[in-house]
This record gives sequence, structure tokens and C-alpha cells, in this order.
Amino acid sequence: MSEINWNKVWMEFEKEMRLKLKNLPDHREVKEKLKPLRYLISHGLLETTSSKTFKTLIDLLLKKKVINLTAIKKKYLLPELKKEKEILNQKKKEFGALKKSAEKWVGKNFSEEKLKELWEKHQSWLPRRCYPYKYTSKTSLQKIASDTLARFKLINKL
Repeated sequence: MSEINWNKVWMEFEKEMRLKLKNLPDHREVKEKLKPLRYLISHGLLETTSSKTFKTLIDLLLKKKVINLTAIKKKYLLPELKKEKEILNQKKKEFGALKKSAEKWVGKNFSEEKLKELWEKHQSWLPRRCYPYKYTSKTSLQKIASDTLARFKLINKL
């Protein structure tokens, strides 16, 4: 595997996520009954989900109408998860190597504190993932960031 410019991958990731989430309202502006949809958009949709899907769901959120979250997940999230799982299974060895490489880069460039600060100040989407990968509050932000970058790199190169 050739040397990966993780800084470039990170910048591409941030640019793409900002574009995909540019109209997403702040969580404090969303009515309680719509918070699960906002959470799905901000934390659940895969980074490689199309901009069109992000826009569709954000538009739905902005309409402030009652939603059927189960139906939305079935239509928009589950097919993406299935596709990603198949790719990761097919490219298991390459994904493992990407994760190791990303872990080294993240470890050198981002402490836990720095990732937390970037997240809280809305300056990075890198540590956003907790669903659907079953990350818990005990999962390090560095691990989440490494996994995110590795998935983003692997799937976006296809």
C-alpha cells in the first residue's frame, strides 16, 4: 500500500461533511419529537451516504412534521449499512491496514482533548460516529476518528 496523505483525507472528509450537513439545524433548535431524526442525520448516516440523501433528510427535519423513524431508517440507513458491510468484508485486509495507518496519524495529530474540543466547537465532524458502530461513551475519540477516516478512505476510493 502506498503512503497515504491522511491530512489530505481528513481535509476531504471535513469538506464533504460540511457540505452534506450545511443546513442541519443545531440540536437546541429542534423540537423534542424530531431529535431522533436529527441524531440519525448527524451521527448515524454513513459518511459515504450521498449528499442527496443528507439533503432529503435535512429537508424532512426542517418541515417539522411527525416522522416515522423506523421507515426512514429502513429506506435510507439500512441499505447504506448493508453496502458498507459488504465492502468492508470484501476488503477486510485493506481496511485493517488503513485502520492501522489512520490510528498512527490520528495519534500523532489529535489528542483526545483536541478531538473533544474540535467536536464541541463544531470545528470537526471527525469524532461524530457513535451509531451505527456501537461506540460507547468509553470508546476513545481517537478510535472513532481512525475508524471513520479508514472507512471514508476505503469506500471513497471505489
